[in-house]
Amino acid sequence: MASNTETTSSTSSHRKLSPMEDPRSPFFLHHGESPGVILVAPHLTEDNYPTWARAMIMALDAKSKLGFVDGSITVAMAITPLEKHAWSKCNSMISSWILNSVSPHIKASVIYRDTARAVWNALKIRFQQANGPRISQLQK
Repeated sequence: MASNTETTSSTSSHRKLSPMEDPRSPFFLHHGESPGVILVAPHLTEDNYPTWARAMIMALDAKSKLGFVDGSITVAMAITPLEKHAWSKCNSMISSWILNSVSPHIKASVIYRDTARAVWNALKIRFQQANGPRISQLQK
C-alpha cells in the first residue's frame, strides 16, 4: 500500500512584488492612503513652523516617507520605469500631504514646486529663519 503522507512542494513560484506593493519599499503606498489626508494639526501658519515641522517629520517617518523630503530618497534611485512611476506617485502624495497641512495663503506660495522636497525646503527657508525682534520680546 502506498503511504498517505503529504509532502510540501518546493516548486511553488513566488512573484516579485512591485515597489508599490512591497511594504518594505520606500515607494509603497498603503491602499488607505489618500492625497486628501491632513497629517498634522494645526496647519502651518506664520507662527508655528518649528512645532509643525517636527509633527510633519514624525508623521512622514511613521509612513516611511521622510526620505522624500530630507533628500535620502531621490528620483535617481528609481531605475526601472515601474520604480520611476512609483517614485512620482509617492512624491505627489507627499506633496499633497504637506500642502493639506499648511494654511491657504502659504499653500499658494509653494503649490507649483515640482517635488515634495522642493515644497519642504521652500517652507523651511521661509519659516526657519530666526525672528530677532520676536526673540528679544520673548526674552524680556
